[in-house]
Amino acid sequence: MTTPTKIRLQGTNVMASLLPPIEVLEARYKLSNDHEGIVTREFKLIPGKTRRGTREGDPVGTYTNGSLRQQVEVTWMDGEIKRKVRVQKSRIIYRMAYGPFDESLVIDHIDGNPNNNHPSNLRPLTYHENFGNRTTALNVKQPKRDSHLPTGITRDRHYKAGERYIAKTTIQGVTHRGYFENPTAAGHWLAQIKAQYLKAPRVNPDGRIEGAPRHMKVTV
Repeated sequence: MTTPTKIRLQGTNVMASLLPPIEVLEARYKLSNDHEGIVTREFKLIPGKTRRGTREGDPVGTYTNGSLRQQVEVTWMDGEIKRKVRVQKSRIIYRMAYGPFDESLVIDHIDGNPNNNHPSNLRPLTYHENFGNRTTALNVKQPKRDSHLPTGITRDRHYKAGERYIAKTTIQGVTHRGYFENPTAAGHWLAQIKAQYLKAPRVNPDGRIEGAPRHMKVTV
């Protein structure tokens, strides 16, 4: 009889890989008391027959999808059979920290941050419960780095000979970019580009072109 390698998540048609045996996980990883959750142990798949292995204390997991969740590829020998699965890092951490759980559930990050894999931040939920929490977290917009500057204008942090600002906008798939000594000049340029390339410049309720300095108004 073939051992199943996947399980259907509750209430969905989504399939997830079953975790490797706990002995395999504990041979490769150890819990760490930080946001990483686990780090590697020094390990070789077949000692003496391969140079492939991991070093003690290396980070575990790679980002492989838009939700920023880290996944881990685990390879192990089951007798003479070489097995390999790819699973979410948080599932490995929860299993190692808390023991067996219903693998038809997903592991939720309580604070909504998929980079915080500390065991205390993980809990099993149904797919739909987790999706609701994830949606709420992802809808929280990160503050703009130069929040005091108008949309489309940022400070050039690579310019070392003083202050310089970048104005950037994309219109019909074409990116327009300019470099200026101050935000006002950058705003004037953006307004001119929009007036030139947009059939109808986007205008604020007070009659100003979007992105233009406050004193620059649309002439009707």
